[in-house]
Amino acid sequence: MPLPLAIAATPMTDSETHPPDSYQRASEPLLSSTMSPPSDPSEYALLSVALLFSAPALGGALFGYDIGATSFAIVQIKDADLSGVSWWDAVANSPALQGLIVAAVSAGALLGSAALFLFPDRIGRRTELRIGATLYVVGAALELWASSSNTWSAGAGLTALLAGRLIYGTGVGVTMHGAPTYLSEQSPSSIRGLLVSLKEACIVLGILLGYVVGVVFSTVSGGWGMTYGVTMVPASLVFALSFVVPESCRWLLSQGRESEALTSLKFVFLGDFAEAEFGVLKNSQEDDAEGRPENPNDKGIWDPSRRAPLVAGIGVIVLQQITGQPSVLSYATPIFQDFGLTNSASVILAVFKLVATLCTVVTVDKYGRKNLLFAGCALMLAALLVLAAVPSTSQSQGAKGAILAAMVVYIGGYQVGFGPIGWVLISEVFPLSVRGQAVALAVQMNFLFNMVVQFVFPILQNWIGLNITFAIFAVLTSYSIYFVKTKVPETKGLSLEEIEQQFANMYQQNTDDAVTHDQPHLVDREIT
Repeated sequence: MPLPLAIAATPMTDSETHPPDSYQRASEPLLSSTMSPPSDPSEYALLSVALLFSAPALGGALFGYDIGATSFAIVQIKDADLSGVSWWDAVANSPALQGLIVAAVSAGALLGSAALFLFPDRIGRRTELRIGATLYVVGAALELWASSSNTWSAGAGLTALLAGRLIYGTGVGVTMHGAPTYLSEQSPSSIRGLLVSLKEACIVLGILLGYVVGVVFSTVSGGWGMTYGVTMVPASLVFALSFVVPESCRWLLSQGRESEALTSLKFVFLGDFAEAEFGVLKNSQEDDAEGRPENPNDKGIWDPSRRAPLVAGIGVIVLQQITGQPSVLSYATPIFQDFGLTNSASVILAVFKLVATLCTVVTVDKYGRKNLLFAGCALMLAALLVLAAVPSTSQSQGAKGAILAAMVVYIGGYQVGFGPIGWVLISEVFPLSVRGQAVALAVQMNFLFNMVVQFVFPILQNWIGLNITFAIFAVLTSYSIYFVKTKVPETKGLSLEEIEQQFANMYQQNTDDAVTHDQPHLVDREIT
C-alpha cells in the first residue's frame, strides 16, 4: 500500500554543509515492514528469550532500586538519631551536599557512559552487563561501609559514601548502555518493543523495592547503609547470568565473528529460523557495505546523514530528564513530608508507577511509540499545572489530596511515555555502524541532565519553592509535545535494519532535492 511522505528540503551547495533537519511528517511511520518476515512465537524459544531478558532486566532494576532507596536514605543521613554517623549535621545543614549525595550516582553513570562513548564497541554488550554488575557490588559495599563510620570525621565518612555512590553510578552507566542495546540487538523484532519497555518496568519495580526496603529500615539507626548494601546479592546474580546468555548476535557480526553470531541466534531462534535470521542480518550488512563505500569524509556519529536519528533519540532522552520526573522520585519522601504526607505515599506512588509502566509494556507494539509519548506528555503537563497551582504550604485535606493525585498522574504520565519509550527509541533508531557510540552518547545525556536536575532540585526548592519549580517543568513538558510531533518518527513493527535503511533513503532523497531546487519547499511523494 503506498505511503505518503512529505520531505522538507533546504537549499545547499552540498549535503554536508546544509543537512536536512527532518525527514518526514512526524505523524507518519517510517515504512511498513518489508525487509524480513515478522517473527512469531513459534520461531523462537521462550525460555531463551526469558534468559536473555533476565540479566539486562535485573541490572536495570538495580538502577531503579537506588532511586527508591535514596529517597529514604537522604532523610536518614541528615537525622541525628537515625543516621548512625557523626557527620549527619554536615549533610542536614547543606542542601548542596544533599544534592551531591543524590546526584553522585548520576555523575558516576555519566563517567561510565562517557568511557563507552570514547571506546565504542570495543567490548560486547554482555561484557558490559558483567562489568556493570561488578561495579554495583563494589559501590554497594562502600556505601554499607560508610554507614558504619560513626567515629569517622565528616571528610572521611562523606568521601567513602560519595566514592561508593560514584562507583555504583558507573555501574549504572555501563549497564544502562548494555541493557537496551543487548535487548534490541538480540530480541526477535516482533517483541523488541515489549522487551525493552519491560526492562523499564523492571527499573520501576526496583524503585518500588527501594521504597519498601527503605520503609523497613526507616526506623533503624544507620539503616540507610543496609538499604544500599542488600544490592550486592542481586548484582552478583546479574554477574552469574552473564555467563549463561550469549553475546549479541549483531555485535558479533559487526566484529566479523560470523560463526559465533550464528550460534548466538540459535540460542534464541528455533531450527531453520536461526539460519534464516542470520541470512537477513548478513545480507543487510553486505548491502550496507555496498551502499556505503569507504568515505574519507564520513564523520561517524556526527555525519549529517545520521543527524535525524541522533536528534530524535537524544532529544527524547534529554526531555525525559529535564521535565523533572526522574529527579523528583529521588526526593519523593522529603517532598511528601513538605506537603504533610506520610512515607506510605511514596510506596503508593511507586505501585501506581509500576502499573502504568506495565500498561505501556503491553501496548507499545500495538499503539506505537509516538501515540504513547503524546499521551504521557499530556498527562504530565496537566499534573504539573496542578502542582504549580496548589500552595505547598496548605495543610487542608483537599490540598493534600490534590497534590497526591497530581503526583500520581505526573509519574503515571511519565511511565506511559518518556519512561519506557525513551529507552525503546534509543535502542532502535541509531545505525548499527555507530549504535554503540550513539547509545553511549544518549546515556551520557540521560545521566548528565539527571545529575544536574537532581543537584539543583533541592536548591530550587529552597530558593523559589516547589510551586515555581513545578511550573518550570510544565513549560519544558509543553515543548516536549512539540518536539515529539516534529522530530520523532514512528518505528513500530520495523526491524532495526529497516529503520536504518529508511533513514538513509530519506536523507538521500532530501539531499537530491536540495541540490536540484533553489528554494525551500515541501514535496509530497508516494512510496510504494
